[in-house]
Amino acid sequence: MDNKQLFIDGYLNRISEQFNIDKNTAFEIFSIAAITERPFQEVYDDIQIRQKLAGETDLKGKDGGIDGAVFVEQGGYYTLMVFQCKNKPGLKPNELDKFRHDVDDIFIYGISKLNTELIQPIVNEYQQLSKDGFIVEIKYYFVYSGSNKDPNYAANSQSYQAYHKPDEYEIWDAAAIYEKISQLIRAQAKRKDIKFTFNPQTSNIITADRQGQGLYTYSVGNVRAANFRIEADELCKLVEQELAANNTYEFLFSDNIRSFLGFKVRPNQRMKETLTDPDSAIYFPLLNNGVTIICERMEIPSTLQSGKYILPAYNPVIVNGLQTTRVIYEVLQKNRQKGIDNLQNVFVNVRLYETSDIEVVEKITDATNTQTPISYKDKVSNKDFNLYAKEVFANQGIAYITKRGEVFSNQLSKQLKSTIESDTLLRFWYSTFYEQPEVAKNSVYEVMEAIFDATNNTVHPLHRLFNGEKDSPVYQQLIYAYIIYRYVQSQKELQQQTKEYISHATELLAYGIYKHLENNLADINNSDKLVAAYQLALNIVERAIESQIELYQQQQKSFSYSGYFRKAKCRFDYNLKAGIVDDDSIVEKLSKI
Repeated sequence: MDNKQLFIDGYLNRISEQFNIDKNTAFEIFSIAAITERPFQEVYDDIQIRQKLAGETDLKGKDGGIDGAVFVEQGGYYTLMVFQCKNKPGLKPNELDKFRHDVDDIFIYGISKLNTELIQPIVNEYQQLSKDGFIVEIKYYFVYSGSNKDPNYAANSQSYQAYHKPDEYEIWDAAAIYEKISQLIRAQAKRKDIKFTFNPQTSNIITADRQGQGLYTYSVGNVRAANFRIEADELCKLVEQELAANNTYEFLFSDNIRSFLGFKVRPNQRMKETLTDPDSAIYFPLLNNGVTIICERMEIPSTLQSGKYILPAYNPVIVNGLQTTRVIYEVLQKNRQKGIDNLQNVFVNVRLYETSDIEVVEKITDATNTQTPISYKDKVSNKDFNLYAKEVFANQGIAYITKRGEVFSNQLSKQLKSTIESDTLLRFWYSTFYEQPEVAKNSVYEVMEAIFDATNNTVHPLHRLFNGEKDSPVYQQLIYAYIIYRYVQSQKELQQQTKEYISHATELLAYGIYKHLENNLADINNSDKLVAAYQLALNIVERAIESQIELYQQQQKSFSYSGYFRKAKCRFDYNLKAGIVDDDSIVEKLSKI
């Protein structure tokens, strides 16, 4: 048995024991967790389309041909990641075709199919997002435990070459999963130091270049800056040096806001077309915003050396320009396959800043990334309140995951009995203690943005909770929110076949439990009172839904569970039926809990 198989089998055994499931089902959880970078528990609870639910008859074959599905919010649009996982060595074209056709029929063409009961909540969510005017991009992931290069299954390589399309229809074999997890583990380690020497181009207008044309330097406070133009090949050399030293892109792009989007997105496609057209490539620095790089230290030259500038930088991080860098690098790789080892007459504008001030880095990152949404989860991950929360949860036997892929690399997460992603828990804190279940349901991006702002802005209403002080009341509140979340999730699994709305109502149900127990929060630890609070909340939600459905039927309109629970009306209706009056001093109240 090679290390890859030893490694994967260890995870499958662990997952099988944790959820009391067979190896094939464990392979689904393992594969989806690796690709989505989410904890096993969250995949089991919210992403995997399970074939059999407790208390139900066998539901095998009622998943619409899909093993897992999850929406990823991208700010202005969504990505729907869909999975088919096969724990077997062979890759069959008919299975690849069927998976894509099943997904397309259900989502793209809206064709009603039999045996889709388990996938229906995802279908409803997709339809509601479309109705609300959001673009939803579908990405297909077919995962199998074999190898694309197995000589005993020669057809695997042919099928992979014919069907695999990066960022669209991806085929992952065991080696790809193994490599992905290895990258996640390495990304949690310390970066090996990088010293990269930039070679700014001199001005081709003024021949006697004396810093002011080819190289423009200045300082603001404790930040030193250099603006210049480099050959595109040089940016590729930075990428290759990083890969050689650390075997991953993660450190070079650690403060960037999203991963490489591939060539399916229009901006990257147009960038590629510019780079590959000799008549257009020369205009690249005029058409592209360039890259912004933060470094720990740089050595600014005072004069030319042999007619050139030399500018060493230590541990550079590209905070804006990941898409530009990766497109340039991918185009160069294609050129090399054709025997061309460069990108002729292509230049890139660079803004290089020397600073170790975290707040300045954040401001530069935010300001230079105006075209794409910020990943506030990543930006919040190292905030002081999260460091304290991690310890508080560890003492409760719970691994509190703050960074992408940490479930694979954090020894604590392997030792403790349960895991929870920070953005998931903060979303449910927002639903309960901050009393905004519809916002938490509608946009995790908005929740994490608010939390991030609260950590930095002293006048933000939530700053007293998320300022990172060790005595903040938020830590106990997060523990209570976790208990409520776990109970609501357990009931969803038991009841989602008999109550169609249950998968859409988790945030409102959590809110209802909290409001019922808020005057004596210690009752959350009392299982009998927690059960009673849940049943009360469930009854109120059911009555509210019945009233809404009746109203919609009278007006001959179609009712959507997903749409209802995304709007503030669901909370207003709940409060009205429960006799709850909105509290205008909620932040003051939270600071005293």
